[in-house]
Amino acid sequence: MRAPVMLCAALGGFLFGYDTGVINAALFQMKDHFGFSEHSWQYALIVAIAIAGAFVGAFISSFISAAFGRRPCIAVADALFVIGSVLMGAAPNVEVILASRVIVGLAIGISSATIPVYLAEVTSPKHRGATIVLNNLFLTGGQFVAAGFTAIMVVFTSKNIGWRVAVGIGALPAVVQAFCLLFFLPESPRWLLSKGDADRAKRVAEKFEVDLCEFQEGDELPSVSIDYRPLMARDMRFRVVLSSGLQIIQQFSGINTIMYYSSVILYDAGFRDAIMPVVLSIPLAFMNALFTAVAIFTVDRFGRRRMLLISVFGCLVLLVVISIIGFFIGTRISYSVGGGLFLALLAVFLAFYAPGIGCIPWVIMGEIFPTHLRTSAASVATMANWGANVLVSQVFPILMGAIGVGGTFTIISGLMAFGCIFVYFFAVETKGLTLEQIDNMFCKRAGLPPRFHEEGESGENGARYHEDGDLDRAATEDVCDLSSLGNQVVSLAKAEDVYTEVAMDDRHAVSNKLEEIGTRSSSDPQSLETKTRSGKTS
Repeated sequence: MRAPVMLCAALGGFLFGYDTGVINAALFQMKDHFGFSEHSWQYALIVAIAIAGAFVGAFISSFISAAFGRRPCIAVADALFVIGSVLMGAAPNVEVILASRVIVGLAIGISSATIPVYLAEVTSPKHRGATIVLNNLFLTGGQFVAAGFTAIMVVFTSKNIGWRVAVGIGALPAVVQAFCLLFFLPESPRWLLSKGDADRAKRVAEKFEVDLCEFQEGDELPSVSIDYRPLMARDMRFRVVLSSGLQIIQQFSGINTIMYYSSVILYDAGFRDAIMPVVLSIPLAFMNALFTAVAIFTVDRFGRRRMLLISVFGCLVLLVVISIIGFFIGTRISYSVGGGLFLALLAVFLAFYAPGIGCIPWVIMGEIFPTHLRTSAASVATMANWGANVLVSQVFPILMGAIGVGGTFTIISGLMAFGCIFVYFFAVETKGLTLEQIDNMFCKRAGLPPRFHEEGESGENGARYHEDGDLDRAATEDVCDLSSLGNQVVSLAKAEDVYTEVAMDDRHAVSNKLEEIGTRSSSDPQSLETKTRSGKTS
């Protein structure tokens, strides 16, 4: 049951990847048909406007998903993918192209924000890291398929037909995913539970072999009420900077300049044939997909920080070499030699990028935040990613036309140097740590007492938490030793006011409540017993 659902859900990543891959080659024909150059504002805007739409889609998806569920949210994305792809394939002018790109962008944003959340909620904790990488693998696989299919259409069809078929066919995976929604994809058990449907939530959780203790009846679904203010708390600020910073560095590495504009880059680098740059985009997309698959085996073996450091420093070296060669193409280096060098260097760049800065920012984003803040935090980090993406994609072709390959990649190298500094000083290692241990690590960094004891033991505040950071109500039925009351054993298991305060991420709520109850019971011991009994029976 799990495998078909994971594959069907990950089609959202494939759709995202297909769009970024197909527009690269399709634009190479669009520009000739509609009469604009590869360095024009129209060329850049067709790419950037979809990313701007994705920025908006990522923001609104949390509210749609919380109100109507994960499945309807995915269905909305599929419908937008179909409408946008068909409209783009039939577009009579640039204005319609731009409108269709906005629609597709909204779909990408909704899908990119919803699919990872859905996969996490139907996957047991020990499989979540690999599942996130699986979604990235489908994304890069979509780019590879798009590059290959578009190249075939460009080579074997007329200029006005090839790009139209390539972009229009992008509707098919969305139709397949919509079909899967009807027969394979159940609703998220956590969302069902938040709506009071405990029976259905239990059945879905059992099908996916998810530990039911993670889905206690009455749990608050974090995304039901999106609140960004707690992200400014003392122990959250560093996490927000880390997760958002890694997403920005991912885009400033220049990855999407390669995926969106590799045909233009290779053309300017020496492949002056009209078809060859499009065909040579295929091995680049393959390298990206191949080394994304490698990350499945390396992310938990070598650790997040080590893989990030290897990735960003390797990317920096390759970008510097690319920029140097770019200055000499056409002068000291012939176009034929320069084109081959560029292709090889871009392939090696992707080998460093994909298993590190390409995947790990998404893994870390899902690990470092407590459950009740994960949705709003992911929204902030995802919008940072799309914001940096739209900036890079809009500026890159203009820079290529103004200062050439060498100058453009020199700027990207400078941004990557900043990324190396950021990763070195900010990236933390989370490999092998439970989510409680990760949370404790960030609390200590902020100068605050740890929220949890190791391995889920009762913390100093008397509360115990699940692996994903939620309060374990069964565990909190354990007794709290109040020395001020003569070691009287008091259970605060389901005292609703205590749980509410903890759910709002007040780390001192339990201890404060204990002191409050202890003060009251000193004058009225009977009231304490009444409070305890009512908590156990509620």
